[in-house]
Amino acid sequence: MRKKFIYIFFNFLNFFLIVSFLFVILFLLIQILEDLTDFFLHRKSFILRNYFYTCPLLFVQISPIITILSSMLVLSEMLKNNEIKVFFLSGNNPFKIFSVFLICGLFSSIFTFTLKNFVSPPLIKKISNYIIQEYITFSSPKYFFYSDRLENKYFINVEFSEYFENEGFIVIKAKRARNYEDFNWIFENGTLWKFDSEKNLIKKEKFTTKNISIFLTYEILSISTIDIETFSYFQLSKILNKMKKLGIKPVSLITLTYEKIFYPLLNFFLIFIIFPFLKKSHKISNLYVFSFSFLFSFSCYFLYVFFFSLSKNGKIHPFFGNAGIPFVIIIYLIFQNIGLKKIKKSCNIFRKLKV
Repeated sequence: MRKKFIYIFFNFLNFFLIVSFLFVILFLLIQILEDLTDFFLHRKSFILRNYFYTCPLLFVQISPIITILSSMLVLSEMLKNNEIKVFFLSGNNPFKIFSVFLICGLFSSIFTFTLKNFVSPPLIKKISNYIIQEYITFSSPKYFFYSDRLENKYFINVEFSEYFENEGFIVIKAKRARNYEDFNWIFENGTLWKFDSEKNLIKKEKFTTKNISIFLTYEILSISTIDIETFSYFQLSKILNKMKKLGIKPVSLITLTYEKIFYPLLNFFLIFIIFPFLKKSHKISNLYVFSFSFLFSFSCYFLYVFFFSLSKNGKIHPFFGNAGIPFVIIIYLIFQNIGLKKIKKSCNIFRKLKV
């Protein structure tokens, strides 16, 4: 079994690397060609390295089709060489060989998770740094924050209010502000007004610089304006924990956080679809392998987007919005297995009656 595991895994790895390289290059060229018209029409500078920065993210997006196509190619080769039949004739059941394919799917999920959460975010951040973010606003029962734009981690033309329970509130207007450490902020060139609980002005202070400690961070305020792909699952989880302290539970952000785990995990669950092919042990052509892989992968992708959209809009729980496809695949296989057993039983009964 160890030799069979090594044989299947390295065959999968071989197809996985080849298909990944070809598909990433293909989609990268398509992306460049699509953007060329904008570069020529609007005379934008063409920065080739930015496209290479997107390669890990591009791989993540197309990883489901790469995974299912690689596993189907391995299975097709084994069926053509009658290796599956030999394996079964030697007394082994389909689950043993299927477990090897599951390990291949797990490898693909772990590799994709690593790229999505550790490799891609810093690279995408290099591209996003060239973009000036505009119009940041945030409100909660305790805080209000507004800024015209965000430049190099500085909030420009800031309006800030903090409300104290039964003790009034403060208002600050400043030229710019920066969150320099944890919950510590520095406001520059502005005015502070302090009001009592009856909204009467009790203090007015002009300042050049003022340090204030508030339970808001740069990440919380900028999350809606910065590309979500610049954050990893762990960074988003920290931001969500800070928001919970403020009594905020953004459904859209929770869904996007779950997506950082469940989208890579989709590669593992897609492997389950090859189990019926193992049980039948019929040879399959390359045309069937490619057509089935493309159709099945794109169907799963569109279904995933459908569940994901429902979750982002608060129609279903974020967990089910991201875990919808694995449930569909498992339910399909269960019903298919039950259906096949019923058909076999009915055929056996019919034969007995005929005799």
